[in-house]
Amino acid sequence: MTVGDVIATGHQPNLLYPISVTEKIRAADVFIVCDRFQMVRHGWVNRQQLADGTPLVVPYDNRDRYAPIQTVRIADATFRARTKLAKTLELRFGREFAEAFTIELHRPFRRLAALNIALNRILLGRLEIDTAEVRQSDLEAGIGSGPLVTDDRDDMPTISEQLAEMTAEVGANVWLSGPSGRSYLDETPFLDRGLRVEYFGWPADSPNPSAIELLRKGTR
Repeated sequence: MTVGDVIATGHQPNLLYPISVTEKIRAADVFIVCDRFQMVRHGWVNRQQLADGTPLVVPYDNRDRYAPIQTVRIADATFRARTKLAKTLELRFGREFAEAFTIELHRPFRRLAALNIALNRILLGRLEIDTAEVRQSDLEAGIGSGPLVTDDRDDMPTISEQLAEMTAEVGANVWLSGPSGRSYLDETPFLDRGLRVEYFGWPADSPNPSAIELLRKGTR
């Protein structure tokens, strides 16, 4: 990075971001919540895990499995799963620590993205990450809803065009991609706009649980 760079990054509104994502956000000036990309099966939008492998899950309506993330509905009408998640956080971190998360988990959210964004704002705030946030769905360039990561090379130019256009729209000159971007990102649309792509370094073999683990007493 050079002096004067304005760095944008983005990620889907996953449940209680892992450490690699929160640190990528910390390294940026603008964070784009990618809520218009497609929900994918076996992804991390509705689940996360603690350092010991304990799962954190909010079930979603299977009818929405390929819908834009912002429209995906929570399938937890009785709040049973969300109550279980809240109790897990209380048992692991203490009731006082978990209280703010518990309040959000018991609010009547209907959409998964809205709940996750609320939880992640608490998480980022406690980690003292004050990167400016904007939702993809609020950007003119964020209208498309293709998958963010795909094995279909025909989808890649569309994704890269959208990311490049969003980077320009928020006034950034650098797009900070996660390591997986090396496998799908086409840098040409960025270069065509006078933008640069950098890749956030996170070792593939490093532990990557929810960043809530960084908030354990004595850690941060």
